[in-house]
Amino acid sequence: MNLWEIDIYPAAGQPDLLGRNVGADAAELGICQDLEAQSVCGFLVQGDLNEAQANQLANELFADGVVQRTVVAPVGDQRLNQPPSAGSRLVHVLPKPGVMDPVAQSAIEAISDFGFQADAVRTLRKYWLP
Repeated sequence: MNLWEIDIYPAAGQPDLLGRNVGADAAELGICQDLEAQSVCGFLVQGDLNEAQANQLANELFADGVVQRTVVAPVGDQRLNQPPSAGSRLVHVLPKPGVMDPVAQSAIEAISDFGFQADAVRTLRKYWLP
């Protein structure tokens, strides 16, 4: 049983819309006027998957290769925590335990359409804050 993290970044030259939204929300709440957050959305996938299968899911199911790029690695791998810019702090955000995660539930069903077995899927967001 493996636990894979599939991170989905904006492709080079594409805007980080989620990061922009965090900056706009911070300004609206009076926290910071010029917050330049960088963000990633992604998935934790637990199951009997090898690296090739995890990469196939990342590229064919989770990401749009035209405007996004992926990083796929076992949870805990340092490649998953590389800051886009120096001096930023990483914050992970996951749904609260017990809260419905309909995107994750749909992903489990879609993974089975690939002929793979996933025991659990969870969505996540990561933010790098200056």
